[in-house]
Amino acid sequence: MRPYFLRCVALAATLLLLFLALLGEAKIVVSSKSKNLTTDESWIEAKWSCVVCTFVVALLSQLKQLHEVPSEEALKIFCDFFSFLEYAVCRFASILFRGALPLIDANKTADVVCQTLRYCENTKCHLFPLGYDTVSVSSLRRMYRLEHVEPINVCAVVPKLCLMEDSELRPELDADGDLFSTRFTRRGGEWRGRDCDDNDPTVYPGRNTLDAVKDENCNGIFGVDNVTGKTYEEMWCRNSSPMGVIALGDSVTAHFGIPQDFVAVHELSHDAFAHFTHIVGNGFDWPMLSAITGFAKVSKYKPNRQGPMKSVYKELVKRNKCNHRDYQNLGVNGATTARLTEMMDFVARDRTKSVKPAILFFAMIGNDVCDRPPEVTTPAEYYANLTAALEKAEALLPAGSHVLILPVSDGRVVYDEMHNRTHPIGSLHNDVSYTEFYDFLNCVDISPCWGWLNSNETVRDATWEAAQSLNAQIPRILNESAAKFKNIQVHALDDVVASMLGLFDGPLWELIESVDGFHPSQLGTALLGELLFNKTVELGIIPPANPFNNDISERFGDQGGY
Repeated sequence: MRPYFLRCVALAATLLLLFLALLGEAKIVVSSKSKNLTTDESWIEAKWSCVVCTFVVALLSQLKQLHEVPSEEALKIFCDFFSFLEYAVCRFASILFRGALPLIDANKTADVVCQTLRYCENTKCHLFPLGYDTVSVSSLRRMYRLEHVEPINVCAVVPKLCLMEDSELRPELDADGDLFSTRFTRRGGEWRGRDCDDNDPTVYPGRNTLDAVKDENCNGIFGVDNVTGKTYEEMWCRNSSPMGVIALGDSVTAHFGIPQDFVAVHELSHDAFAHFTHIVGNGFDWPMLSAITGFAKVSKYKPNRQGPMKSVYKELVKRNKCNHRDYQNLGVNGATTARLTEMMDFVARDRTKSVKPAILFFAMIGNDVCDRPPEVTTPAEYYANLTAALEKAEALLPAGSHVLILPVSDGRVVYDEMHNRTHPIGSLHNDVSYTEFYDFLNCVDISPCWGWLNSNETVRDATWEAAQSLNAQIPRILNESAAKFKNIQVHALDDVVASMLGLFDGPLWELIESVDGFHPSQLGTALLGELLFNKTVELGIIPPANPFNNDISERFGDQGGY
C-alpha cells in the first residue's frame, strides 16, 4: 500500500506543477541547475515546454468552442476526462491558477497565449493561422498583467512529456541487478522479459539452464519427468535450438506513438485517458506492441491502438515455446548509431554465464540523417559506430547468434503522404495541415527529424542522399564481418520501410502515426514485424518448429504469462 501511496503523492505533485505552469500565474521557476543540465539540454527543454503549452492551450480553446462555454468551464470538462487523483489535482489547479483563461476567452490562438506566457519565445513560430489580431505579445502582457509571469520548466516537472533522448537503459526497479524486473513500465517487463525472481541475479530470461527444481530462465518450464528422470527443459527445449530476440534501435524499435485520442478534441474522453499515467511513464513508447519484441494483445490497452500486433518475438515463440519471455528491447527515442556501443553494455546476454544464442537487431533506421548539416552522421562515423557495436556483440553473445543490420530508410514517403492532410490538433476547424505542423516544429527547432519532415523538397532529397551514403558502408561491413567474427553471423536487410509499404494495398497514410506524423502506426508496425520475421526465415536464421510445443502447453499452460 505504501508504494502506491507514494506514487499517488508524486503524481499529485507532478500534475499540480504542470497545471501551475500551463495556466499562467505560476511564479515558480524550476532551475536547470538542480539537474546539472548543459546549456543545450536546457534550451531543448524550453522548446518542448513551448510545444506542450501550445497543445494544451489549443485543446482548452477548442473545448470552449465546441461546448460553447467559458474557458473555465472548458477546463472543468478537460479535467473530467482524467481519473480519480488526476481529476482532483486538475480541478484544484484550475481554481487557483487562471492566467491563461482570460486570453482564451478573448479568442487568442494557442500560439499567442503561449508566447504571452513566455513558453514560446519566437513569435514567428505558429501552429495555427495568424488571423487578424494586431495586438503585440508585449501589449497583451501589460493588458492582462502578465509582465512578471515566468514559465516553469515543464520537462523538469514531467520529463516524460518532453520527447528527449532517454539516457536510462536499466529497469527502474531491479533488485538483483540482472537487468530484468518484475515491474512492467520504465524499462521493466514491457521492455525485457519479466524476471521470475528479482532477488537472484542468476535467474532471468534467456539463461541456458536445466531447471530441475525451479524456473531459472523464466520461460515457465521446470521440474523433472517421473518416467525418464530428465528435466522438462532437457526433454523439450535443449535440442530445439531456442533463441532470444534483442533489439537495439531508435523510436521505431521502441514503437513511439502518442494516441490521437489525446489531441483530437472530438475524441477526448474519460476512456481515452484511462491509462494516461502508464503511457506517460513509458515515454509514449509501446515496446510490448512493437515490431521486434511485441508480445501483448492490442485490446489490453486504452486508447485503442488501431491495428493488430505481429512481431519477430511473437512468431518465434509460436515456433518454439521454450523462447517464452526471451526478449530485450533497448529502443531509445532519438537514438543514432553513436549509441549502439553503449546499448551493447546493457544487453543481458553474457555467454560466460550460460545463455542461449540470440537474434540481435541493429535497427537505427532514421535518426542518423535527421539533424541539420553538419550534425548528421558521416559515412566514416556510421561505419565506425556499426563496427564497434559488432565487435562488442562478438565478444558478448554465445556462438550461433545472429546480428541483423537494418539500413537507413527512405523517409521521403512520410511527407509525400501526410503533408496535405489535417493534423488531429486542427480537426475542429481543419486549420492545421501536417505541413504547418512540421514547419512549426522546425521553427521551434524541436522536430523529430528536420531532414525528412521538411516542406523543402530539396532538403528531403538531400536527406535521402545522405542516407544512401551511410547505407553504402554496409556491404563493406558485411565483407569484413565474415572473416572477423566467429560467434555471430552478420546479415543486412533492404530498406524495411519501403518493403513494408509495398505489402500494403490501402492508403499509405494509415501506416503512419497521426499525432507525430512520422513513426509507423500500429498497423504499420504489425506489417513491419511480419516482414522482419519473414526475412529472418528467408535468411535461414529461424530453426524449425519445436515438436514438443503441445506437450509444453498441456503441462505448463501459459507458462506464467507476461
